Amino acid sequence: MSVIAEYAVKSDGLALESALKRVPDVEFEVERSYATDPDRPILFLWADSCDLDAFEAALADDPTVGQVEVLSRVDESRLYRIETTDRMDTVLYPAWVSLGGERLRTRFSDGWWHTRVRFPDREALSKYREYLRDNDIRFELERLYDAADRDDTEPALTEQQRETLLLAYQCGYFEIPREVTTSDLAEELGVSNQAISERLRRGYARLVENIVR
Repeated sequence: MSVIAEYAVKSDGLALESALKRVPDVEFEVERSYATDPDRPILFLWADSCDLDAFEAALADDPTVGQVEVLSRVDESRLYRIETTDRMDTVLYPAWVSLGGERLRTRFSDGWWHTRVRFPDREALSKYREYLRDNDIRFELERLYDAADRDDTEPALTEQQRETLLLAYQCGYFEIPREVTTSDLAEELGVSNQAISERLRRGYARLVENIVR
């Protein structure tokens, strides 16, 4: 029976790693990916950051990134088409595809690639984990279940969003009248006021999507 694995991976040899280190607050969701050359997949991703211009500059200097195109802009988010190069130490795309895997979702936050993949069976997942271990890629299994039992339940918030919302609640941000401002929260967490506003907005959106809807 097929299984669905939700896991996080991290490695210095993956795509975009140089850019992600330069702009560590960036978060994005991979809308889709494909590869005419399995070793050079093309990514379509929606990105959020306090400074997407800095992210684009970092992409331009990243050796694993080829051509970058901004396809759409919605509020403070941008949709990118990113061609990768052969400068990556490890390419995950052909590894899980060769094992019969089907990517259901991939997002990047808190320095980790969080992915949901359907594998044909647990043996295929085991082989994929061996591949990651052999290539020195950190792996953390978040959830594993039979495809027939899937209920689409997943953690609603990233760690940054959870931290910010919890601090806002504890400090009285949601009281009437408010007891603290976003500037107070920003000072407490050591980030910009814009970062706090974006974390709160994205956190609200995730809670509505995963709980209210």
